[in-house]
Amino acid sequence: MIHRFLSIFAVLFLLSACTTGKLYYTKTSGERVLGCDVEFVGLPSVDKFAVEYALSLCAKSSVKKGYSIDKEKEYLLTLELQIPESKCGESWNHKLVKEHYRAGKLSKKEYGYIVANIDLGLAAVNKCSPITK
Repeated sequence: MIHRFLSIFAVLFLLSACTTGKLYYTKTSGERVLGCDVEFVGLPSVDKFAVEYALSLCAKSSVKKGYSIDKEKEYLLTLELQIPESKCGESWNHKLVKEHYRAGKLSKKEYGYIVANIDLGLAAVNKCSPITK
């Protein structure tokens, strides 16, 4: 009986695992505002990079609008957010990126960044020229 309870508890714990992050910015008036509140559910070792990607985009956007962000979050402004291109004529989707990750073609960071890119609605078709195929 106790083993069954522990098994159920372990499954529920794993299903509820999520990685979250928040970014606050400060207006010139001094008002502190929640700019972004993100959550990714999946593999925590990958999701931390998805959170990082989303918060970095948010931080860069906030600063571009003239707001300031907390000192401990300023590293988000210097992150390079490039992701590997998908195949010519295709865009990244969750199935494709998972296949590439499982095949060892993507690092955890690349996987997380691409997942965030997809979830944020930023995935675009790779329009390669016929020469670069």
